[in-house]
Amino acid sequence: MRIDAGFTDNDTLEALEDRDIEYLGRLRSHTGLQKLAAPYLKRPRGRPPEQPREWCHALEYQAGSWPSPRRVVLVVQERPDDLLLHAFFLVTNLSKSDWPPEKVLALYRQRGSAEAHMGEVKSALDVHLSSTDRGASSVQDVMARNEVSLQLSLYGYQVLHGLRCLLERQTRQGWSLRRMREQVLKVAATLAVHARRITVHLGDAADKWWPSLLKGLPRLTALT
Repeated sequence: MRIDAGFTDNDTLEALEDRDIEYLGRLRSHTGLQKLAAPYLKRPRGRPPEQPREWCHALEYQAGSWPSPRRVVLVVQERPDDLLLHAFFLVTNLSKSDWPPEKVLALYRQRGSAEAHMGEVKSALDVHLSSTDRGASSVQDVMARNEVSLQLSLYGYQVLHGLRCLLERQTRQGWSLRRMREQVLKVAATLAVHARRITVHLGDAADKWWPSLLKGLPRLTALT
């Protein structure tokens, strides 16, 4: 689980640890972390190369609210035209043997892909979650409905994403989820039920993309 800096409090980390869930999150900078980073904020001797450099250091740190030290990774970066080095900390319970500092940082940077997918979910599927328990509903009822709504939206997103990958492979074009919804899925269709067979009749608007989609449909499992 990758965690935003606003959620790396002790209660959250302890809850994840109690459930044996591996996590990786960024820590907000404060005086204690700045003191811990200070010995590492020195450039090596010699002329710096043209490309900015980056260093990762495996450390341990115990915040005031933490009952025991936790593993942290200090990331030190050179930035163009900056006189001082930039630094930030990641906290994780990933094993040191399997996850060296550089690999931890690479994993953390993949959060951008996850955030982009969540943005697509919200924009393409227009997910609405309730934040009120007005009426006869309890807080538990509201949370349960939100959970079901979010799960259904994620299932829908997975289907759309699989179809999008399939069409990109078939047409060699880039496809957004919105374009998938508007140009491929929004077509007129009728269902004919006869005996134990259901037949779907697509309208003429489906002629543009559906032949390519149906042709590659057997490969959908591999693409997702």
